[in-house]
Amino acid sequence: MSTGTLPPHRIDVCVPERREPGMMVFNVRPGGPDIGRNKVGWIIGVDREGNFPLNMKFDTAAQDSCALPNGNLMFSLTGAGQIKEVLRSGQVVRQWHVAGKWQDKKPPPNSVEIDVPLTHHRVNIFPNGNLLLLSAEMRELPDWPENDTDPDAPRGPANVVGDVVLEVTPKGEINHKWHLLDMLDPYRLCYGSCSGYWRKLGFPDSNDWCHTTAVFYDARDDTIMLSLRTQDCILKFSRANGDIKWILGDPGNWRAPWSDKLLQPVGDVEWQYHQHDCSVTPFGNILCFDNGNHRALPFDDPRPAEENYSRVVEFEVDEEAMTVEQVWSFGDGDGPGEGLYGCYQGGAYRLPYTGNTFMNFGGVCTIDGVPTNDNRGGMCRARLIEVTPTKEIVFDMWIDGSEEEPPLPLSSFRSEYVPG
Repeated sequence: MSTGTLPPHRIDVCVPERREPGMMVFNVRPGGPDIGRNKVGWIIGVDREGNFPLNMKFDTAAQDSCALPNGNLMFSLTGAGQIKEVLRSGQVVRQWHVAGKWQDKKPPPNSVEIDVPLTHHRVNIFPNGNLLLLSAEMRELPDWPENDTDPDAPRGPANVVGDVVLEVTPKGEINHKWHLLDMLDPYRLCYGSCSGYWRKLGFPDSNDWCHTTAVFYDARDDTIMLSLRTQDCILKFSRANGDIKWILGDPGNWRAPWSDKLLQPVGDVEWQYHQHDCSVTPFGNILCFDNGNHRALPFDDPRPAEENYSRVVEFEVDEEAMTVEQVWSFGDGDGPGEGLYGCYQGGAYRLPYTGNTFMNFGGVCTIDGVPTNDNRGGMCRARLIEVTPTKEIVFDMWIDGSEEEPPLPLSSFRSEYVPG
């Protein structure tokens, strides 16, 4: 880890007096064709004035960050199989390593082992100090379709990857595991469910059925909420017994008994697709970054990338009535900062003091300047925006290496709020 050089960026708008006090912390890592090749990563904090009081640079890709109640930061280096807790100066307080990533190597000194093959995407924490993490498992299922684009595709045995949600003590002990392949319909398909995301991560010849991108604990009712990218839904379940509370998303392709858990729309609700970050706002609503890939389920025609957009959307859920209402969104209009398409990554955070929303359009990918669904295509950039409740932009920053020589594709997964 080092400090110094920031990734290439520019700040187009910064209105300090209308921004949230404190600091937004986010990762920057290689994107596009440089995914997995360019060995560099940052955890960066930008403050209200547009300064960078936090700048940690690594020789591996950094993934996610989490603000801890004690004022420290926790972040993951998923490629390296490490999770670290640091002071805001960057000094390491505690660290953990994933057993599956350190089988043939000596682990870092004073690091606690977690006995799982990998962790991925979001790192979070329970109020009791235990870690809330994501891992994965592979099972062979019979009669799995060869692809998710042809309704008459041949079927046969296939390796299917499902996510595993973990509660891990600071000593590395796994207190609870929740297996999504046991909770949801393993044969429900969305676009991308048959993709090969996990094949380079230790699961050969596998299918990306679920692809959890966010995990959030709601202390109000002791539940866990997940964003399932290749199921195009947000799932909420009980921490105590694993029972599903509700499913938020396009109702297509769900069978009983899971269809009984679907939230019913009230008014004009536009479903989210291939979403990332999801969380609960200070007023109890659901906020998520809706990447919007395809904006359809198999086997309807998907929306082309060059005609698509990503957005941040806020839903109000009535759990007694089992209904959902869309109450706010940004990105689906034609105003400043809207109409932008980020095919992967992305985050949204409702800020507690101003009510502003901070968002990462984390993977804005283009080939020859045209938006694409290929996140390993020509160029990748990230745009970080803070807007007021009335959608006025008070911060607008691009992470953009397109003018570097050679060009440097970069992305940003999501941002975390750190109070001042």
